[in-house]
Amino acid sequence: MKKLLYLSLCLGFLLSCNSGQETIHFRGICVDDPQGIEGLYNSERGFRLEVALNVGDGNASHAIEELREEVAKYASDSVSLVQSYFYLTDLVGKDLSEKDFEIMQSYFDELQNLGMKAVLRFAYERDFNGRAPVGPTEKQALAHLDELQPFLEKNKDLILVVQAGVIGAWGEWHSSVHGLENSDDIKRSILEKLLAVVPKERNVQVRVPDYKNILKNTPELYNRLSFHDDFIVIKADKWDGDMHEGTNNFDQIVKESPYLAVDGELPWGFWSVGNDPDAPSAGWIIDGHETARRLFLQHYTSLSVIHNYKEKHENTKDLKKLPKYSMLVWKETPLSESFLIENKMPVSANYFQKKDGSAVERNVFDYIRDHLGYRLELQELSLTNGKNKGEKEISLSLINRGFSTLFNEHDVYFVLIDEAGEVTEFKTDADIYTWQPYNPDDINHAPLVHQVKSTIKLPVDSKEGNYKLGLWIADGSERLKYNPRYAIRTANGDVKWWVSKDKRYGVNILTDIKL
Repeated sequence: MKKLLYLSLCLGFLLSCNSGQETIHFRGICVDDPQGIEGLYNSERGFRLEVALNVGDGNASHAIEELREEVAKYASDSVSLVQSYFYLTDLVGKDLSEKDFEIMQSYFDELQNLGMKAVLRFAYERDFNGRAPVGPTEKQALAHLDELQPFLEKNKDLILVVQAGVIGAWGEWHSSVHGLENSDDIKRSILEKLLAVVPKERNVQVRVPDYKNILKNTPELYNRLSFHDDFIVIKADKWDGDMHEGTNNFDQIVKESPYLAVDGELPWGFWSVGNDPDAPSAGWIIDGHETARRLFLQHYTSLSVIHNYKEKHENTKDLKKLPKYSMLVWKETPLSESFLIENKMPVSANYFQKKDGSAVERNVFDYIRDHLGYRLELQELSLTNGKNKGEKEISLSLINRGFSTLFNEHDVYFVLIDEAGEVTEFKTDADIYTWQPYNPDDINHAPLVHQVKSTIKLPVDSKEGNYKLGLWIADGSERLKYNPRYAIRTANGDVKWWVSKDKRYGVNILTDIKL
């Protein structure tokens, strides 16, 4: 049975070696460690899938089947997120019914079953063959958002971020039936309503900074707005929303993104690489090195793994052979440590090594996969005898090697695991929101070292003996807290990942300890 102990932060200096101090150093993940090839699965970061649910369709079975198929297809890419389109097309002019909410809930229940979270977008119009025939008026869209508020609150723990959506084709704020995107007043009212109904702990993402700037005079709303770039092509293009490097939009995202969850996607490969007549040219490969650099500079949390990778599209059905899309090229594109150092990008000392210390080559795809969002690498553990008998003062240092900090609710614990596998929890005061990769104002991007400190002592009803000391970073939600799929794994090759027999805990084992 778990024993929950709330402990105060240890503020004292470490005692000298003759006071019983022990120090343990950790290394990062080498290429021949278990997570060196396929990547490290962690919640709320990394590559994301894309699945659409037609809410008015009568059931969620098709979307759930597609979700399961996509999870299986991309299982080797350590994917924990799904961009989830909830289309309300058939509900224009109607109130949301109890059945509609049941359909949406069944989809979220399957997300939980799979250990995943949503990048959520509500939309109405699909622009596959010209402009969509059905779309909401401003009044209808606002009414639906009001109806959705309790549903969003109920499921906020399964939502990383909400994308503004609602307006236009695919919710991308263009080509809407009623021209909603042509009025700043309408765009403002949609944004204000979204920020009112989406739980205040969650960001709302917009396509381009121009939309965010509509609310620049209301900072309490403005500061919750983040970005999703749906057309990452690196070089300047008429469709890129003026988001390429050297523009004010690019610089705005660089400046504001350290504190926001940022998402994006490449264009479809059939368009940029294939034979689509509207593509700029056949064989246009999105530059992998510059994409990695951009994702780093703009602190990307997530990126679509659907676009320009393993896709199969109806426009390519007449091709004798599918083209090699950009991300497949990235897998064959060497990435040098010198490129990362020159561009002040995060990298572990072990990333270009095998466990025996020999050097290895890495590629652009793996680097992007591994560094989207957070990547917590433990550095050093210090154990010191406490002031009272049986106490241990613990200090653990870590570096976030990822592109961004962590978001949403997480609690950080030290745990003791006895020989029978019983867990004792010691909650710390660690604040995961402060775990930035580097100080955003530091032009040199020097990695920050973060500390987790606490004092532990066996409860009075526990036996003295041998224990395992672990770090447990749990989801802050009550329904997800005791689900190891939502616990955070550190990026260390010499730290064992332990899952309890009852499947309630996912713990990073730090060391054996005797108490």
